[in-house]
Parts: sequence; C-alpha cells; structure tokens
Amino acid sequence: MILPNHKNLKSVFLKFNNQLNFEKIVILFILLMGVLLSASQFFYNRSLWLDEAMLTHSILNCGFFGLLHPLAYFQVAPISFLLSEKIFSLVIPNSEYGLRLFPMISYCASLFFFYKIVKLIFQNDYAIIFALSLFVFNPTLIYYASEVKQYMTDVMVISLLYYLLLKNYKNPEYKYYFLGIAGVISISLSNVAPIILSTVALFLFYEIKHKDKKYILKYTAVISAWLISFGIYYSLFIANHPAKGFMLDYWGKVDAFLPVNPLNYNFYLFLKVKLFMVVHSLFNFGFIRGICLRFFISIGLLFIIFKRKISLLIITLLPILLHLFLSALKLYPFDLRLILYMTPLFIILATFGFKYLLEIVFTDLKIQRFRLFAIGMPLVLVFFCIGKLPLQKEEIKKSLQFYKENREVGDKLNLYYCSSTSFNFYKKNGFVNNTVIPLVFGSWEEGISEKDINELTLFKGRQWILFSHFNKNEESFLINKLDSLGYTKSKEYKTYGSSIYLYDFSSKTPMIDTTDLKGICNK
Repeated sequence: MILPNHKNLKSVFLKFNNQLNFEKIVILFILLMGVLLSASQFFYNRSLWLDEAMLTHSILNCGFFGLLHPLAYFQVAPISFLLSEKIFSLVIPNSEYGLRLFPMISYCASLFFFYKIVKLIFQNDYAIIFALSLFVFNPTLIYYASEVKQYMTDVMVISLLYYLLLKNYKNPEYKYYFLGIAGVISISLSNVAPIILSTVALFLFYEIKHKDKKYILKYTAVISAWLISFGIYYSLFIANHPAKGFMLDYWGKVDAFLPVNPLNYNFYLFLKVKLFMVVHSLFNFGFIRGICLRFFISIGLLFIIFKRKISLLIITLLPILLHLFLSALKLYPFDLRLILYMTPLFIILATFGFKYLLEIVFTDLKIQRFRLFAIGMPLVLVFFCIGKLPLQKEEIKKSLQFYKENREVGDKLNLYYCSSTSFNFYKKNGFVNNTVIPLVFGSWEEGISEKDINELTLFKGRQWILFSHFNKNEESFLINKLDSLGYTKSKEYKTYGSSIYLYDFSSKTPMIDTTDLKGICNK
C-alpha cells in the first residue's frame, strides 16, 4: 500500500481551503444571521406600544393626502415614510405586519449597504467580520427593524448615501447623478437627511478640491438640487408646524438638547451622559462589552486623527458634531432613537481601532489563529444577542388575551389613559371584541386624579383595570388604594410593560378619603 505524500496532502488541503474561503463563509453567515434575527423579531409580532399606536392611528385613518397634514397626537414623521407605511398597511391590512414591513425592508437594505461600505473602506476580511458583527448582533438595531417609526429608515438613508459616495464608478460623473437623485428622495424620507447631506456635500467638496476640480459644475448642480428640495419640503411640512411647541417641551424635559455654554458643568455632563448612552444603549452589548467597544472607538478615532485621514473624519465625526450643534439650537434633539443612524459611524470608528490593534499586537500570529479570533467575535455576540430575543416593549396584547380568556358577561373594562390608543387598534383589527365602551381613567395633565378613583369605585360588579405605558407609581398607588379600601382583587396578570387586574366592586360602596391623592401621580 502506497501512502500519499504529506506535501501533496497539504497542497490539496490548501487548494480546497482557498476555494472554500473560510473568511467569506463567516461573512456570509453573519449576513444571513442579520436577516434571520430581524425576521424572528418581526414574526414574533410584539404589541404596538404607545408611540407606534399613536402614529398608526394617522396612518390607518388618514388617506394619502391626509398624511400630508399635521398628524394626530402631535406625531411627526417624514412624508415619504408615512406614504410608504400607508401603502404597506394596505398590502397587509389590519395587521402589525403591514405596518412593520417597511422598517424591516429598511433594515435589510441598511445591512446590504453597510456591508458594501466596510468592504470599500477596509478591504480586509477580518475587519469586515468585526464591523458586521457589531451591526448584525446589535439588539437595538434588531428592535428598531420592526418598529412602526422612521428610525430604521434613517439608518438606510445614511448607509445608501455613504455607499453611493464611496463607491468606485467606471464613469465618475455617475456619482453625482446617483447622489443627486438619492439626496432629493432622502429629504422627504428621513428627518436627519439634512445632516447626512451636509456631510456628503463637504466630503465631495474636499474630494473635488484635492482631486477632481473639473466636476465643480456637477457638484454645484447637485447641491442646488438638494437645497431647493429641502427649501420646498421645509416650507410645506416643517415651518410653523403645530407640534413644534409640544416637541420642544417634551425633549427639553428628557434633556435631549445640548447646553449652549461650554463653560457650564451641564455642558460636559450632557456629553458624558450621551457618550454612555451611545456605548451602552445604542449598542446594548452589556457593561463589559460596552467598555471594550468604547476602547475600540477611542483607538480608532485617535488613529484617524494621527494619520490625518480627513475624508474619514468628515464622514464619521461631522454628522455627530452637526447633530450636537442642532440640539444646542433646539432644532433637533439628541436622544437614543434619534441617533440610531449614527450606529454605522461608531462601528467604522471601532473597526479602525480593531484593525490597528490587530496589525500591532497580532503581527506574528499565524493565519489559522487569525481565523479563530475572527470566528470568536461573532459567536460571542450572536449568543448574547439571541439571549435577548424576542425584544418586548409594552405587551398589551398579552394582557388583552388574559382578559379574553377570563372575562364573563357583564364585565366592565377600564383603561389607563396611555393604554387606550393601543387598545383601539386591537379592537379595530378584531383582536379584542368588546361591545361595552371602556372607561378611560387618568389624563396627560394630571395622571390619576381623585375623580378617576371615584369613577372606578362607583361601578358595581366585576371591573377589569388595564395598564400599559404606565408610571409604576400610578399603577401601584391605584392598586394599593383599592386593596386598602377592602375591594376583592380576584385576578391579576403582569407582563412586559403591561398589566391587568380584576376587582369586584359589588360588595360595598366605600367612602373614599382622597386627601392624600393631591399632587400624586402627576406627570
């Protein structure tokens, strides 16, 4: 028996390994996981929470032309996003799936364009694996991939525009044509489009100044088209918007505006809080992984600065600085969902840090060890991410399901005021069939008041009390008050962001001492 030559076996293995291309398989695995994880969240079909339900009210009850007018509940969203939502809600009617299909498509498109971007920037499989892992196994992005809001569309817009900006064209003139068209469309599709387009404009200007001065006329035409489009859109849909005062008040209360004075302590406290939010909420990787991410981002930023990579500084830092500047002017808040579009920027910075450390620390490592490291990163994050799924917000459907399974003829349903919008959606689509009109207790101005307690206790018989999007002090105060008055609580059900209780008010009509209610539970 003739044994095969060891060198021949090794050459065959290397040939097969090169054809198989381990790194490309890992990249393909990550991309497929991105689609699967977002799809699993989509098909889990969590309940609409308050903000989604309020925007959905206008999408479902207004015609296409009606969506061009100010929306109910002080909701604000880009016009093209609203029209797209309307179309998909008609394709799959009376369902959250139709409302969430466009955000899901936006996520998949964002993933595709981001993959193209990191390929263009890094041209290194290990850096690409690192960057895609941070994007795909990010629970925050997966959550917003099925949110009936425009924030995932923002991510798609920046990913598309950056891809068109960095892409290599056979005919360089095509860059200006594609960017011109995509920029005009993005203005009505994303509220952050002006920030992104300003960044793209400066990048093109820098590129023209140092390389292609012959394209100055095309550059001017593109910028003019963007400015004209934004001017028209602003005058029609933004200027003197009736929701402006409400939005300023709301975002001011949650500290979403950068203090103007850099000599004030609050200025630096704001930046510290927002940096923590970026690392630990925008990515939601946990504390230890968040510290590692912050380290990579810091190294990547220092690398770009010391290497004087001006074009990379423009596309990574300028949108962040512009957004902070606009928040200081109280033109656009700086908060988690509103900066979701920055996720690719922080990933690019972190990947530069990863690549730089990889080249320094692991220079002498063999390629096989590189591969173990490359597959270790996505495996660690994928199990962390899967452990968080499905992501939930306010599961009012579960509370309503409990109500449906346990209700009896003659039962009365009472809705905490923040749960009424979501309830109306599920009543309209047939999830809950409630012939008795529910009592809505509480209000935006006062929370739960003396009048609400009195109205609830005046009823006789079995009374269901449903909460969602509630202040825990309000819920516990109301339930503790009813318990202390001797009413029988026969059933209760608590789930993520929602709860429901069954009381029997037939035993007595109490005299209520409401002196301790004043000033409590006010929002």
